[in-house]
Amino acid sequence: MAHGNPQPNAQGEPGELPVAYDDGLEFPRTRLSNMIEAVINGIGAAVNWLWAALVLIIVVNVTMRYALGVNYIWVEEVQWHIYAIGFMLGIGYAITHDSHVRVDVLAARFRRRTRAWIELLMIVVILGPMVFLIIYFAVPFVEAAYSRGEVSSAVGGLTHRWAIKAVIVVAFAYIGLAALARLVRITALLFGLPKPITGTIRN
Repeated sequence: MAHGNPQPNAQGEPGELPVAYDDGLEFPRTRLSNMIEAVINGIGAAVNWLWAALVLIIVVNVTMRYALGVNYIWVEEVQWHIYAIGFMLGIGYAITHDSHVRVDVLAARFRRRTRAWIELLMIVVILGPMVFLIIYFAVPFVEAAYSRGEVSSAVGGLTHRWAIKAVIVVAFAYIGLAALARLVRITALLFGLPKPITGTIRN
């Protein structure tokens, strides 16, 4: 086989040089996307432990309530705080691993480059501006809660309400980072920039 001639890639389409693809993520990896996704996966792995903590807190809370007749409002609020953090930060992780629901009946009929163009437009036209606007309006929302020293409206609830509100900013920054990594992989496929990592190994 002569070197330099285009061969079928990992997806079997002729005329494209082989590049590294993930199952489900049909866009090539790049060094930049790998660095960004390493950060995203690291945060995602840490956040996964929150679910174990949430289960433990719920078990302890239920035991205290029904076995000891003791109920603390702040413990209940910790539960929904943890749930909110896990859910919000899970969105960016799901983007990276292509875990969001798609209309696969339609997507499966499109060529990879067509799907890439659709995703490019959706990131640039919808997701990117949405992330920017939410962060833009969330920052003063958090600052106002901090300056007022906002606390829970429930007696015995948690203080520092600004902290859980700040998760909105952190989560959408995380989503923006995930969208950037995906955008980099899309442009690598469509335009060859950044340069894709060559190879045929699928992770």
